[in-house]
Amino acid sequence: MSMRSSTVAALIAAFAVLGAAAGAGAQSAGETARQFAPSGKLRVGVLMLSYFAVEQDGQLKGWSPDLGIELARRLGVPPELVRIHNPADMIEAFKDGKIDVTFIGITQDRAAAFDFGPVMIGLRTTFLVPASSTIKSIPEIDQAGVRIVVPARSAQGEHLEKIIKNATMLRVPVETTKPATDLIASGQADAFSHVVPMLSNAQPALPGSRILPGSYYDVPIAIGYPKGSPAAVVEYAKAFAADMKASGFAQKAIERMGKQSRRRRGRAVAGHARGADSEARRRSTVGPPRGHIIASHATPRIALAKMMASVSDNIALRWLPDSDGA
Repeated sequence: MSMRSSTVAALIAAFAVLGAAAGAGAQSAGETARQFAPSGKLRVGVLMLSYFAVEQDGQLKGWSPDLGIELARRLGVPPELVRIHNPADMIEAFKDGKIDVTFIGITQDRAAAFDFGPVMIGLRTTFLVPASSTIKSIPEIDQAGVRIVVPARSAQGEHLEKIIKNATMLRVPVETTKPATDLIASGQADAFSHVVPMLSNAQPALPGSRILPGSYYDVPIAIGYPKGSPAAVVEYAKAFAADMKASGFAQKAIERMGKQSRRRRGRAVAGHARGADSEARRRSTVGPPRGHIIASHATPRIALAKMMASVSDNIALRWLPDSDGA
């Protein structure tokens, strides 16, 4: 065989090897997609809490749906965003085979129902206390006689069970802050424990209330997938979580949601201030009802600006070190 013929044969063999490798890679990627999304769509369980996602004009907006959509794009399958209203429903959705993936805080009962990949986000948790409270710091919370409102079946509630020795915990639904603020307003509770964004949402219902500085626990938010998933799914989820942090994609998704949240809250607070101003003017005209002492609830512009600055500072989705995991 001539040297030219040998060279041609070698090139043909090399291209054959490269072609086989490329084909194997494509087949491997396709198989991973089929294992991750066996229905042909990636069914993403989106927890419908305001610091995960919100619905606008029939569409889900927020960092959680953004991550799910990006995962589906990388897998090459269409996303199907499944609304999940509370963590208990998320557990049932996995048990019933209705979803393929989610992003949620790690707790024992959830880890018993589905598996977790690496931690991606840490949510700061602290306490909200009413204006009349003498409590100034997190360590002061754990006192005999102090009644803490805690979201039921939550990661922070599970952690509080380990560290609270003297105070009493009262469980309320996780989906809304109203049961907690109602209990505090009626004098039936002394503090509200939740992640900082939810405490910020609760503040307008308790004028003068304070969010205690610091955090007693960073709720670990991780990617979740069905129990017994193939190794390819586990490794892909791990690589996806790492890249979402390293590339800045998740950070940008969080920042977008923070801006949207501040705009919505700004409109809500401004609307509340306008309504309070109108009510104050009406009362100044007709006079207070008999037997009632009237205090003006009008919000001055300076106070409103301070409130919005506080809300902005309290949108807290913290990044955890790469070594943290489930």
